[in-house]
Amino acid sequence: MKTSLENLAIDANVVLRYLLRDNDELFAKAKDIFAAIDNGSITVELDPVILAEIIFVMQRVYKQSPADIAAVVLPLIQHEQIIVPDKERYLRALHLYADGLAHFGDACACAAAIERCGGQLLSFDRDLSKIPEVVRRENIGQ
Repeated sequence: MKTSLENLAIDANVVLRYLLRDNDELFAKAKDIFAAIDNGSITVELDPVILAEIIFVMQRVYKQSPADIAAVVLPLIQHEQIIVPDKERYLRALHLYADGLAHFGDACACAAAIERCGGQLLSFDRDLSKIPEVVRRENIGQ
């Protein structure tokens, strides 16, 4: 890996323009940014809240399926020049989301439960009981 010259935070709109290619001018700028990421000139910090915003916009505004979203977002998250706190958790969440969880937030809660809590998850959402590694609980007395 090439030593990075700069570390910058990145906003959802840059990532979205790059992934969606829906604005020629902004896509060209985003493409240059991602070229700098690819060649090791910069690293970027992708906050998990920004990741959630990207996924929300792609699903709700652009009507993309969770599987399609995960297919384009996973390679970004896996890139060594893109820094995501708790990266492995969000990679797991993206896989859970692509495999059928309707909401990325639910996938993140499940990934956190699996990673840090032995699968134990406090939730009233009964659909989360379908996740094999998750033990959904509705109260603390169970």
